Amino acid sequence: MLTAAEALQQILAAMPDFSSESIENVRATGRILRQSVVAERDQPPFDRVMMDGIAIAFADYRSGCREFPIQGRQMAGEPARKLEGDRCLEVMTGAALPTGADCIVPVERITVADGAVKIEGGYEPQDRQFIHPRASDYAGGDELLRPGKRVTPMDVAVIASAGLASVEVSASPVVRVISTGDELVPAGNPIATHQIRNSNGPAIVSLLADHGFANCSHDHLEDDREVLERRIAEHLE
Repeated sequence: MLTAAEALQQILAAMPDFSSESIENVRATGRILRQSVVAERDQPPFDRVMMDGIAIAFADYRSGCREFPIQGRQMAGEPARKLEGDRCLEVMTGAALPTGADCIVPVERITVADGAVKIEGGYEPQDRQFIHPRASDYAGGDELLRPGKRVTPMDVAVIASAGLASVEVSASPVVRVISTGDELVPAGNPIATHQIRNSNGPAIVSLLADHGFANCSHDHLEDDREVLERRIAEHLE
């Protein structure tokens, strides 16, 4: 008898070299990556605001300014605006940091009245606080995923963030599960006292599906040499 390790070696030695195919990124989960995925650009691609609130120049606060006229609003998805001296811009989470600003004061720490913002007494903001610096996650051109990795849903997010609508993966294998034995009867069919239900075949197909193998089916063959040879040959084709 072969040991389990020896049997595994023989199975792997007989496996075909699966080709690669390009598929839509949302369908890549569970597949084996066949390409390197590199960053399309810096992440984040700009100095990113991390809190709703106001953007100020920290030098203005350090010089004693505690009340700032509102210059305007910096929304997420807009190009960075230029901050004027001794003023503030209302900002929202995810927005580009306004040019000239280097400190975010959270909305919970300010009061707004008559077109101006006053910082809460006793609160001391810090230089560069609540700013997600450009390229602090990774830089453009960095390798994010390597070939040979089994793709997870989080990897799909990385693939999409790299600007790839499709990705090269290993082609999915065709798997056929064969049960043999005249005593086996599929669920839903009449069964005699001396027979048993065919349960392992459906279970194995389900296990394979749970591991990401989509092209799987089950066939039950009777104990007849000619039938076995013919049907196994058809499956191999």
